[in-house]
Amino acid sequence: NWHHKLHRTMLTPLLFLLAFNNAFAQQDSCQPKYSDQASCDADSKCTWCKAGAVPSSCFEKENAKKLPPGVFVCDSVEIAQKKDGPPSWMKKAATARWVVHNTTYGTLATTSVHLNGTAFGNVQSFVDGDMTFTTGIPYFYVSEMDVSQQDIAANPMVSFTISEASIGYCAKKGWDPEDPRCAKVVLSGKVVEVTDSDEQAKFKSALFSRHPPMKSWPSDHNWKVKKLQIQDIWMLDFFGGASIIDPADYYNVTMF
Repeated sequence: NWHHKLHRTMLTPLLFLLAFNNAFAQQDSCQPKYSDQASCDADSKCTWCKAGAVPSSCFEKENAKKLPPGVFVCDSVEIAQKKDGPPSWMKKAATARWVVHNTTYGTLATTSVHLNGTAFGNVQSFVDGDMTFTTGIPYFYVSEMDVSQQDIAANPMVSFTISEASIGYCAKKGWDPEDPRCAKVVLSGKVVEVTDSDEQAKFKSALFSRHPPMKSWPSDHNWKVKKLQIQDIWMLDFFGGASIIDPADYYNVTMF
């Protein structure tokens, strides 16, 4: 039934993330030396990297820079992973683009066909480019086995919520994820499959670059590259209420 499909779809990426973490650690000199944060960070060549899905570990700083920033938050490379930090809270479109580019997962809300039209939220990995370019458009690597994709087949209109909390910036500032200063962006629109071969290859490469375990996901799941055609943008990043951002202003932001 659909519950078993959901469990299998969510469990498989976790298993591959664990395998990726273990394989990566075998090539790292800091990992076997230190098992706690204090001793790890005391070595100038090492940094402690925290993760929710896999055990936190000590890595060489150069290796830590290669870890997926949406999965790992590392003590001394966090700012480098996030470049120079977010723009001023007064620059709404630029802040939204910064949040979208520097995060790598969010919550995809669909209208559930299994729950008779109830809203259904599911964690979804994405990119808007690799770390050398950005589009502002969320691209996904998905299988039709996933219940969210079954919802999208019936109704492709979704909302996708992305939070600055996922990259550790808010924790660094001492902010709760619900704090208005901890930026959260909700992109609403239509999910469509990418059919252009050049676009598909470009963003499959970008997805694999920022989510390395995706390369090893089971081939029999018939993975597809899809994207969100954004129609509305809602963002809360400071006190005084949310902002509605014109998509044209959002796309006109120069990131690099």
